[in-house]
Amino acid sequence: MRRKMMAEPQCSTVRDVIADYSEKKMALVKEFQRREVWPSSVCNKFIESVSEGTAVSSIIVADIETGMEASEALGDIVGLEKYQKLWDEGKRTVNEDGQNRLRKALIRFVDNEITFSGILYDLNHEPKEFVNVKFEKLPESFQHAFLNSHVVVVTIKNAPFRKLPDIFRKLNSGCALTRMEIRQSLQTPISGWLRKHSEGTFKEMWPRIQGCTEQKILRMQDIEWLTQLVMALNPHTNNKDLKDPDMDWFYEIGENRPMNSVNEYDASELLRATSIMETVKTTIELQEYTPPSKSIPKRTFWALVLAAEYLYDNNTKYKINSHGQFYKDVYRLDAQLETSSSAQQHIDIQAAKNNSANAHMDEDEIKAAFAPDKNYYWSNCRYMTDSNPRTNRKNVLINEIVKGIQSGDISSIVPPAISTSAVAK
Repeated sequence: MRRKMMAEPQCSTVRDVIADYSEKKMALVKEFQRREVWPSSVCNKFIESVSEGTAVSSIIVADIETGMEASEALGDIVGLEKYQKLWDEGKRTVNEDGQNRLRKALIRFVDNEITFSGILYDLNHEPKEFVNVKFEKLPESFQHAFLNSHVVVVTIKNAPFRKLPDIFRKLNSGCALTRMEIRQSLQTPISGWLRKHSEGTFKEMWPRIQGCTEQKILRMQDIEWLTQLVMALNPHTNNKDLKDPDMDWFYEIGENRPMNSVNEYDASELLRATSIMETVKTTIELQEYTPPSKSIPKRTFWALVLAAEYLYDNNTKYKINSHGQFYKDVYRLDAQLETSSSAQQHIDIQAAKNNSANAHMDEDEIKAAFAPDKNYYWSNCRYMTDSNPRTNRKNVLINEIVKGIQSGDISSIVPPAISTSAVAK
């Protein structure tokens, strides 16, 4: 029998809430959760409100036991299995909202991982202002008072697992989720795969790339970029644009389906994309051409991806001899193509101007008719989220790389060494 979902609020002490989380009774399902995005100023205000007794914003969790019953009644077998796995691990609730309050503020403050600036209250509710103080440095009266302060915990019961992302989105409608945070909240296996690899294998790479700031990473720009790269490298999706509608589609096709039932999530293609990106990551790590104080241009990053893809697909013909030199070669060749294509466009425009048949046309009309931006490499570099410019750039770049290898101008890429035993045969 399906039961109505219901929310049960209760007041819990800071000590009890932290104990429940520290004992791993509360699960954080990364598949649909946003990252911890609160800056220190917001953490300070929340900690102060907890001490004062005015913290009205709650930590919201879903009850796993009643959720399993609801999932079974709804026929949500996948959701039931996920709940059961968490239950077997000792979890009793799933965090729906409030991880910034719980993890970023309360737990890190009590564990002395962050400092606090603001007003706290002692056991007699007497206020005192502190500046950049860790919890362990507070007078005991303030420590005990804070640990016994109350926060509101709301438990949602009878929630099928498949409803958790929708509840999460509704809870965060007042603090708008980014488009990628919404995608990540969908119950699709690709969301977990992308987050795992973005935060694991490639975690150290993102901050090196121009435009991928710490704050943007907190709002999942790194996962958005990895999504675009995986789609661009996957033959099932490389004809797509890499903008919001197509990324939405890429996530939605896997909703409530196992990974192996979605052609676009083919394991061998995901492995191929991962291998290509690992080459890019290694190149960025080993190169010394762009110092750590400067960001890798996003233009260069994409050029490395396109070059690494070609080498992966032709690994019996070519190998990277030096990743540091490979970076310099690709950077130099890409910059030359940009400069030469811009100069060629200028030449083409001047030639059209000098043609008397075009005397009735102004410069903008001549450019549109005879030398539109889309025909030139420099412009294609700026529209890598569009399928046609991306393909055009790839074709030009790879053609020049192959010519450079053959002429000896690109020394970082060489044919695989032939072993002595192979020659003897």
